Amino acid sequence: MKRQLISSALALSLIFGGAAALPESFAPQSSIVAQAKSIRSGDYKYSLLKDGTAKIVKYKGKDTDVKIPSKIDGKKVTMIAKNAFSVNETIKNVTIPKGVTKIGDYAFADCKSLKSVTIPNSVKTIGSFAFHCCKNLKTIKIPSSVKNIGGCAFSDCKNLKTIKIPSSVKTIGADAFSGTKWLENKQKKNPLVIVNGILIDGKTSKGKVTIPKGVTKIGDHAFVYCTSLKSVTIPNGVKTIGVNAFSVCTNLKTIKIPSSVKTISDLAFSGCASLKSITIPSSVKTIGKYAFSDCANLKTVTIPKSVTTIGKDAFAYCHKNLTIKTQKGSAAAKYAKKNNIKVKYI
Repeated sequence: MKRQLISSALALSLIFGGAAALPESFAPQSSIVAQAKSIRSGDYKYSLLKDGTAKIVKYKGKDTDVKIPSKIDGKKVTMIAKNAFSVNETIKNVTIPKGVTKIGDYAFADCKSLKSVTIPNSVKTIGSFAFHCCKNLKTIKIPSSVKNIGGCAFSDCKNLKTIKIPSSVKTIGADAFSGTKWLENKQKKNPLVIVNGILIDGKTSKGKVTIPKGVTKIGDHAFVYCTSLKSVTIPNGVKTIGVNAFSVCTNLKTIKIPSSVKTISDLAFSGCASLKSITIPSSVKTIGKYAFSDCANLKTVTIPKSVTTIGKDAFAYCHKNLTIKTQKGSAAAKYAKKNNIKVKYI
């Protein structure tokens, strides 16, 4: 039953493209939490935020060219809510007004006729699945105000060929551009697709892979299900190994984690059945939930005292003789005792 729960956790994480593991910066701040009541004004429904500005909740019109108002009933529009324009088959062109700071999750998802979107230089966050499955969208220019792009934000926009991503973008969620012509063309040039120091995709990699210097994060789902991957060399400078980064890379045999890495996220190496041993460097502080779960041949793990947090079932269903090498009194020693895993003190 426990193994089934772990498998279910992995499956859900893969299905939702890492959306459940979005950074805290995606959560609305307390100052802009919406009130419950929605108000109808022309073709729009909106609600008031605590700062007195408006959030577009739903578009009810049938126009092909939509210019979202910068003010509605005298209130400044600062947010496009979750699902506000989703599954609209009429809209072809959208202009978002300056002043909007967030495009919510699924805001324009499944707008199959949508051909162009003008995003103003005020938007900071593009939510998860925001433009998912907009099949006629061919080009997108992301302004320099944007810092966060959510998981699957432009996924399955199959005709999206041109994407301009500014250096301001610091966070890119899992599979943000999967199923686009843009990503496909990038993969043809180099199986390691890197944006602003984030390795966002390496799923077409084969054999031995060396990640280049300059990468600071291996993104969520970057190599998931990459069964042709055999070994990975991670450069010094990488700080985070993302959620599901190497999940189900069943032929991955060797990986060296550099001393720059601080976080090994949830499910990062889950289902890597050929890994036999792993050494966690002293820079690492956190090992996420299920991080090495279902690594059936993993026999030895060296975990330094620097690791202070080990998530639930981080080493569940590894080899029956799994041994954790660590120091007395460490979080790893306590974890091993709690989970009936052999310990060898170093």
